[in-house]
Amino acid sequence: ACAGGNFLNVKANQKILALEEVDDAFFCPAAGDEGLAVGAALIGYYEMSIMSGRNPENVPLKDAYFGSSFSNEEIEESLKKNNLLEKAEFIDDIDSETGELLTKGSIVARFSGKMEWGPRGLGNRSILANASDHEVIKKINNAIKMRDFWMPFGPSILESRMQDYLVDSINAPYMILAFDTTEKRNEMSAAIHPYDLTCRPQTVIGEYNPGYEKVLKSFEAKTGIGAILNTSFNLHGNPIVWSPDIAIDTFNNSDLDAIALGNYLLKKN
Repeated sequence: ACAGGNFLNVKANQKILALEEVDDAFFCPAAGDEGLAVGAALIGYYEMSIMSGRNPENVPLKDAYFGSSFSNEEIEESLKKNNLLEKAEFIDDIDSETGELLTKGSIVARFSGKMEWGPRGLGNRSILANASDHEVIKKINNAIKMRDFWMPFGPSILESRMQDYLVDSINAPYMILAFDTTEKRNEMSAAIHPYDLTCRPQTVIGEYNPGYEKVLKSFEAKTGIGAILNTSFNLHGNPIVWSPDIAIDTFNNSDLDAIALGNYLLKKN
Protein backbone atom coordinates (compact mmCIF):
# COMPACT_ATOMS: atom_id res chain seq x y z
CA ALA A 1 0.00 0.00 0.00
CA CYS A 2 1.60 3.24 -1.19
CA ALA A 3 0.99 6.81 -0.04
CA GLY A 4 2.90 10.06 -0.07
CA GLY A 5 3.20 12.66 -2.80
CA ASN A 6 5.71 10.61 -4.82
CA PHE A 7 2.92 8.15 -5.62
CA LEU A 8 1.03 10.76 -7.62
CA ASN A 9 3.65 9.91 -10.28
CA VAL A 10 1.54 7.58 -12.39
CA LYS A 11 4.45 6.38 -14.53
CA ALA A 12 6.37 5.33 -11.42
CA ASN A 13 3.28 3.49 -10.21
CA GLN A 14 3.04 1.67 -13.55
CA LYS A 15 6.66 0.54 -13.19
CA ILE A 16 6.08 -0.65 -9.61
CA LEU A 17 3.12 -2.79 -10.71
CA ALA A 18 5.23 -4.25 -13.53
CA LEU A 19 7.98 -5.48 -11.20
CA GLU A 20 8.28 -9.25 -11.10
CA GLU A 21 8.42 -9.15 -7.30
CA VAL A 22 5.09 -7.28 -7.02
CA ASP A 23 1.86 -9.27 -7.15
CA ASP A 24 -0.39 -6.30 -6.39
CA ALA A 25 -0.16 -2.75 -5.07
CA PHE A 26 -2.62 -0.14 -3.83
CA PHE A 27 -1.93 3.55 -4.45
CA CYS A 28 -3.89 5.90 -2.22
CA PRO A 29 -5.91 8.33 -4.38
CA ALA A 30 -5.19 11.13 -1.90
CA ALA A 31 -1.50 10.29 -1.74
CA GLY A 32 -0.40 13.76 -0.60
CA ASP A 33 -1.15 15.84 2.49
CA GLU A 34 -4.91 15.68 1.95
CA GLY A 35 -4.78 12.00 2.90
CA LEU A 36 -3.14 12.61 6.28
CA ALA A 37 -6.37 13.26 8.18
CA VAL A 38 -7.97 10.04 6.95
CA GLY A 39 -4.80 8.07 7.69
CA ALA A 40 -4.63 9.52 11.20
CA ALA A 41 -8.27 8.62 11.81
CA LEU A 42 -7.64 5.08 10.57
CA ILE A 43 -4.68 4.63 12.91
CA GLY A 44 -6.79 5.97 15.79
CA TYR A 45 -9.58 3.52 14.98
CA TYR A 46 -7.19 0.56 14.97
CA GLU A 47 -5.54 1.61 18.23
CA MET A 48 -8.86 2.20 20.00
CA SER A 49 -10.25 -1.12 18.76
CA ILE A 50 -7.23 -3.03 20.07
CA MET A 51 -7.32 -1.17 23.41
CA SER A 52 -10.99 -2.10 23.88
CA GLY A 53 -10.38 -5.74 22.96
CA ARG A 54 -12.21 -5.63 19.60
CA ASN A 55 -10.89 -6.76 16.26
CA PRO A 56 -10.79 -3.78 13.86
CA GLU A 57 -12.79 -4.27 10.67
CA ASN A 58 -11.03 -3.91 7.35
CA VAL A 59 -13.27 -2.02 4.93
CA PRO A 60 -11.76 -1.66 1.43
CA LEU A 61 -11.81 1.78 -0.15
CA LYS A 62 -14.22 1.92 -3.07
CA ASP A 63 -15.36 5.28 -4.43
CA ALA A 64 -13.55 8.47 -3.40
CA TYR A 65 -16.53 10.83 -3.25
CA PHE A 66 -16.27 12.00 0.37
CA GLY A 67 -16.49 15.78 -0.04
CA SER A 68 -19.20 18.41 0.15
CA SER A 69 -22.35 18.35 -1.96
CA PHE A 70 -24.94 21.01 -2.78
CA SER A 71 -28.66 20.60 -3.37
CA ASN A 72 -30.52 21.92 -6.40
CA GLU A 73 -32.08 24.49 -4.08
CA GLU A 74 -28.66 25.78 -3.07
CA ILE A 75 -27.56 25.82 -6.71
CA GLU A 76 -30.73 27.74 -7.63
CA GLU A 77 -29.91 30.38 -5.01
CA SER A 78 -26.42 30.72 -6.41
CA LEU A 79 -27.78 31.13 -9.95
CA LYS A 80 -30.19 33.80 -8.68
CA LYS A 81 -27.40 35.65 -6.88
CA ASN A 82 -25.36 35.69 -10.10
CA ASN A 83 -28.37 36.76 -12.23
CA LEU A 84 -28.23 33.54 -14.24
CA LEU A 85 -31.34 31.64 -13.18
CA GLU A 86 -33.39 32.79 -16.19
CA LYS A 87 -30.64 31.59 -18.53
CA ALA A 88 -30.38 28.17 -16.88
CA GLU A 89 -32.57 25.20 -17.78
CA PHE A 90 -33.64 22.57 -15.24
CA ILE A 91 -33.22 19.11 -16.85
CA ASP A 92 -34.40 15.93 -15.15
CA ASP A 93 -31.92 13.68 -16.97
CA ILE A 94 -28.99 16.08 -16.90
CA ASP A 95 -26.40 13.32 -17.26
CA SER A 96 -27.76 12.01 -20.56
CA GLU A 97 -27.99 15.60 -21.80
CA THR A 98 -24.34 16.17 -20.85
CA GLY A 99 -23.32 13.14 -22.89
CA GLU A 100 -25.32 14.48 -25.85
CA LEU A 101 -23.54 17.84 -25.63
CA LEU A 102 -20.17 16.11 -25.73
CA THR A 103 -21.12 14.37 -29.00
CA LYS A 104 -21.74 17.83 -30.50
CA GLY A 105 -18.25 19.04 -29.66
CA SER A 106 -19.12 21.04 -26.56
CA ILE A 107 -16.71 21.32 -23.64
CA VAL A 108 -18.83 20.89 -20.54
CA ALA A 109 -18.06 21.31 -16.85
CA ARG A 110 -19.87 18.90 -14.53
CA PHE A 111 -20.63 19.90 -10.92
CA SER A 112 -22.61 17.07 -9.36
CA GLY A 113 -22.92 15.17 -6.10
CA LYS A 114 -20.12 14.90 -3.57
CA MET A 115 -16.70 16.33 -4.29
CA GLU A 116 -13.79 13.95 -4.87
CA TRP A 117 -11.21 13.16 -2.19
CA GLY A 118 -7.75 13.84 -3.57
CA PRO A 119 -6.25 15.95 -6.36
CA ARG A 120 -8.11 14.43 -9.33
CA GLY A 121 -11.48 15.42 -10.71
CA LEU A 122 -13.27 12.08 -11.01
CA GLY A 123 -16.39 13.22 -12.85
CA ASN A 124 -18.18 15.21 -10.15
CA ARG A 125 -15.95 18.30 -10.41
CA SER A 126 -14.65 17.79 -13.93
CA ILE A 127 -14.33 19.45 -17.32
CA LEU A 128 -15.38 16.97 -20.01
CA ALA A 129 -14.85 16.81 -23.77
CA ASN A 130 -14.83 14.43 -26.74
CA ALA A 131 -11.43 12.75 -26.38
CA SER A 132 -11.39 11.66 -30.04
CA ASP A 133 -11.15 15.32 -31.14
CA HIS A 134 -7.47 16.24 -30.83
CA GLU A 135 -8.25 19.94 -31.31
CA VAL A 136 -9.89 20.17 -27.88
CA ILE A 137 -6.41 20.04 -26.29
CA LYS A 138 -5.55 23.49 -27.62
CA LYS A 139 -8.94 24.94 -26.72
CA ILE A 140 -8.91 23.63 -23.15
CA ASN A 141 -5.29 24.66 -22.55
CA ASN A 142 -5.54 28.12 -24.11
CA ALA A 143 -9.06 29.20 -23.24
CA ILE A 144 -10.09 27.25 -20.15
CA LYS A 145 -7.31 25.70 -18.10
CA MET A 146 -4.59 28.22 -19.05
CA ARG A 147 -2.03 25.39 -18.83
CA ASP A 148 1.25 24.67 -20.57
CA PHE A 149 0.83 22.79 -23.87
CA TRP A 150 2.78 19.73 -22.70
CA MET A 151 0.59 18.93 -19.67
CA PRO A 152 -1.43 15.82 -20.61
CA PHE A 153 -5.08 15.10 -19.95
CA GLY A 154 -6.60 11.78 -18.93
CA PRO A 155 -9.60 9.76 -20.11
CA SER A 156 -12.60 8.46 -18.22
CA ILE A 157 -13.33 4.98 -19.59
CA LEU A 158 -16.37 2.81 -19.02
CA GLU A 159 -15.39 -0.24 -16.97
CA SER A 160 -17.01 -2.46 -19.61
CA ARG A 161 -14.76 -0.96 -22.31
CA MET A 162 -11.38 -0.72 -20.55
CA GLN A 163 -9.96 -3.75 -22.37
CA ASP A 164 -10.65 -1.99 -25.67
CA TYR A 165 -8.30 0.84 -24.75
CA LEU A 166 -5.86 -0.35 -22.05
CA VAL A 167 -3.14 -3.01 -22.25
CA ASP A 168 -3.27 -5.41 -19.26
CA SER A 169 -6.22 -3.44 -17.94
CA ILE A 170 -7.33 -3.48 -14.32
CA ASN A 171 -9.86 -1.29 -12.56
CA ALA A 172 -8.31 2.13 -11.95
CA PRO A 173 -11.03 4.38 -10.54
CA TYR A 174 -8.74 7.06 -9.08
CA MET A 175 -6.61 8.29 -12.04
CA ILE A 176 -3.44 7.26 -10.23
CA LEU A 177 -2.14 4.54 -12.59
CA ALA A 178 -0.73 4.68 -16.11
CA PHE A 179 -1.31 2.07 -18.81
CA ASP A 180 -0.05 1.35 -22.29
CA THR A 181 -2.85 1.83 -24.81
CA THR A 182 -4.23 -0.37 -27.57
CA GLU A 183 -4.64 0.40 -31.25
CA LYS A 184 -8.04 1.95 -30.45
CA ARG A 185 -6.19 4.83 -28.75
CA ASN A 186 -7.26 7.15 -31.60
CA GLU A 187 -10.75 7.14 -30.04
CA MET A 188 -9.29 9.04 -27.09
CA SER A 189 -6.26 10.68 -28.71
CA ALA A 190 -6.74 13.97 -26.83
CA ALA A 191 -6.28 12.11 -23.52
CA ILE A 192 -3.13 10.16 -24.46
CA HIS A 193 0.46 11.00 -23.46
CA PRO A 194 1.86 11.60 -26.97
CA TYR A 195 5.47 10.68 -26.21
CA ASP A 196 4.95 7.11 -25.03
CA LEU A 197 1.27 6.48 -25.94
CA THR A 198 0.31 5.76 -22.33
CA CYS A 199 -2.65 7.25 -20.53
CA ARG A 200 -3.74 7.96 -16.96
CA PRO A 201 -7.33 6.71 -16.94
CA GLN A 202 -10.27 6.72 -14.60
CA THR A 203 -12.26 3.54 -15.11
CA VAL A 204 -15.87 4.48 -14.44
CA ILE A 205 -17.78 1.98 -12.33
CA GLY A 206 -21.56 2.34 -12.10
CA GLU A 207 -21.61 1.25 -8.45
CA TYR A 208 -19.30 4.14 -7.56
CA ASN A 209 -20.87 6.88 -9.69
CA PRO A 210 -24.04 5.94 -11.61
CA GLY A 211 -24.65 9.50 -12.81
CA TYR A 212 -21.22 9.85 -14.37
CA GLU A 213 -21.52 6.41 -15.92
CA LYS A 214 -24.74 7.63 -17.56
CA VAL A 215 -22.83 10.55 -19.12
CA LEU A 216 -20.37 8.13 -20.73
CA LYS A 217 -23.08 5.71 -21.84
CA SER A 218 -25.04 8.55 -23.44
CA PHE A 219 -21.89 9.56 -25.33
CA GLU A 220 -21.16 5.94 -26.26
CA ALA A 221 -24.69 5.41 -27.60
CA LYS A 222 -24.18 8.16 -30.20
CA THR A 223 -20.50 7.68 -31.03
CA GLY A 224 -19.62 4.08 -30.21
CA ILE A 225 -16.73 5.42 -28.12
CA GLY A 226 -16.51 4.31 -24.49
CA ALA A 227 -14.20 7.07 -23.25
CA ILE A 228 -14.20 10.84 -22.82
CA LEU A 229 -11.60 13.42 -21.83
CA ASN A 230 -11.75 14.35 -18.15
CA THR A 231 -9.74 17.10 -16.45
CA SER A 232 -10.38 18.72 -13.09
CA PHE A 233 -12.83 21.63 -12.98
CA ASN A 234 -10.61 24.61 -12.23
CA LEU A 235 -8.49 27.25 -13.89
CA HIS A 236 -4.76 26.48 -13.84
CA GLY A 237 -3.23 27.32 -10.47
CA ASN A 238 -6.57 27.34 -8.65
CA PRO A 239 -8.04 24.54 -6.51
CA ILE A 240 -10.76 22.31 -7.90
CA VAL A 241 -14.02 24.23 -7.63
CA TRP A 242 -15.78 23.67 -4.32
CA SER A 243 -19.08 25.60 -4.37
CA PRO A 244 -21.68 26.61 -6.98
CA ASP A 245 -20.49 30.23 -6.71
CA ILE A 246 -16.89 29.25 -7.56
CA ALA A 247 -18.14 26.98 -10.36
CA ILE A 248 -20.13 29.86 -11.87
CA ASP A 249 -17.17 32.23 -11.53
CA THR A 250 -14.91 29.71 -13.30
CA PHE A 251 -17.54 29.28 -16.03
CA ASN A 252 -17.77 33.06 -16.52
CA ASN A 253 -14.00 33.48 -16.69
CA SER A 254 -13.28 30.74 -19.22
CA ASP A 255 -14.43 29.63 -22.64
CA LEU A 256 -16.38 26.64 -21.38
CA ASP A 257 -19.35 25.96 -23.64
CA ALA A 258 -21.67 24.76 -20.88
CA ILE A 259 -21.88 23.80 -17.23
CA ALA A 260 -24.09 21.14 -15.64
CA LEU A 261 -24.73 22.40 -12.10
CA GLY A 262 -26.74 19.72 -10.35
CA ASN A 263 -29.81 19.47 -12.58
CA TYR A 264 -29.33 22.94 -14.03
CA LEU A 265 -27.74 23.39 -17.46
CA LEU A 266 -26.18 26.72 -18.35
CA LYS A 267 -24.81 27.38 -21.84
CA LYS A 268 -22.69 30.24 -23.17
CA ASN A 269 -24.74 30.51 -26.38
